[in-house]
Amino acid sequence: MVVGEIIDWSVAITPVLLMVALFIWLDVFKLMTFTETMVLLMLGGLAALVAYPISGRMLDTLPIGFSTYSRFVAPWIEEALKGLVIVALFAVNRIGFKLDAVISGFAVGAGFSVVENIVYLTRFPELGMNVWLVRGLGTAVMHGTTLAILAAIAHELAERETRGAAGDYGFNPLWFLPGFLAAVAIHTLFNQFPDRPLLAMMGTILLAPFALLAILHLGAREAQHWLESEREVHRAMLETLRAGGFPQDAAGRRIAALAARLGPDASRQMRDYWELQAWLVLKAEEILGGQPQDAEPCTAADIASQFERLAALKRKLGPTMLATLLPLLPFSRNDYWEIAQLKERLEAGRI
Repeated sequence: MVVGEIIDWSVAITPVLLMVALFIWLDVFKLMTFTETMVLLMLGGLAALVAYPISGRMLDTLPIGFSTYSRFVAPWIEEALKGLVIVALFAVNRIGFKLDAVISGFAVGAGFSVVENIVYLTRFPELGMNVWLVRGLGTAVMHGTTLAILAAIAHELAERETRGAAGDYGFNPLWFLPGFLAAVAIHTLFNQFPDRPLLAMMGTILLAPFALLAILHLGAREAQHWLESEREVHRAMLETLRAGGFPQDAAGRRIAALAARLGPDASRQMRDYWELQAWLVLKAEEILGGQPQDAEPCTAADIASQFERLAALKRKLGPTMLATLLPLLPFSRNDYWEIAQLKERLEAGRI
């Protein structure tokens, strides 16, 4: 009996976690750490814990049976709860590249499915292994896939804002609506075969991995292209700042005008701050995309010292000056995400 239970639990839980590990391994940028993965899995699990009593309440309230609820109501509730995690990740700028969005979405969905399956394993231990096989290879993979697709679509729609100047950034909840509707549609379709679960499972394991791998491949190419083009922009920006001037663009003219009003000391500090941020963004792009041959030699100690300089400059400028300067700088939300990635790699000893 114990051996049988171990097999049931393994079949219900292991496959989707192995897929998470596979996608992380395939990520050429190595964006996801073990800790981040565990946090995403736990957030997905928390969403499942929230969904469980809501589903029970809905079943008690609505004059419909479990089958109708599962096919037409549950997908809306479950995808909304999972989707809220992705909305939060976008809101706090924890997603940068499209493949990052896909992996994060799949990990959250995997966490949801693991906790959901644990609940069912605990409540219905008498069910046979064929049930857990369907839930482990079908339902669990479906939960990860729907949220990965939601995150990928949201990333595509948000790109204009996240790659524009951070000072002009505006968060828009409508980014998530098309992906949410797509996730609900896929989830609903999967649930239309209660009498033929093996068919739903086979469709999922045949289509979902290939679809996600294709998105990951396209996302990796897109990210590499973006990093290469942005490196050139930030390298030119850094050269101008190092020469003692401000770039001749809208941001440069606005900051130069502000500096002229505040005097030479403030002007020098603002240019130093801008130069340091440009250097950190450039280093992040070089490390994320692979060191180009013309990259300036740099060690982990060099990067750590520049982060210390940045903290010192923030103290010198003060909160009022920083609040005035930051919206004028031409860095995007994506640039700040890259700097955060650089700092995390530095602290983890991965540079």
